Amino acid sequence: MKDRDDWIRDLERRQDNIDPIRRIPNSAFFQGTLINGNLRLNPVQRAGALLLGVCGLAAGFFSVASVVIELRAQHFPDLAYMIFAPFSLWLGWKLTKNAFVNDPTKARRHA
Repeated sequence: MKDRDDWIRDLERRQDNIDPIRRIPNSAFFQGTLINGNLRLNPVQRAGALLLGVCGLAAGFFSVASVVIELRAQHFPDLAYMIFAPFSLWLGWKLTKNAFVNDPTKARRHA
C-alpha cells in the first residue's frame, strides 16, 4: 500500500507543477487548431469539436434572439449581447464546419 500512496503523491506533485503561464499558450494552441482546422482529428475528437461548435452556435442564436426580443419590445438591447452574438456565431460555425469537414490537406506537415 505504501507504493500506491507514493505514486499518488508523486502524481499530485506533477499535476501541481504546471504553472498558469504555460496553460495560456496551451489553451490558445488548442482553440486555434480547432478554429483553423489544421489538425487531423480522430472520430472522438471530431465529436468533441462538433459538440463545442454546436454549443457556440446555440449561444450565438440565443444572443441574437435576445437582441430581437429587446428590439421588438422597443428597448435598447444589452450591448454585451450585441457584441457576443456575431463572435459566438462565427466561432460556432468555424468549429462545426471544421469538425464536419476535417480536411487532411490542411494538416501541418511534420518533417
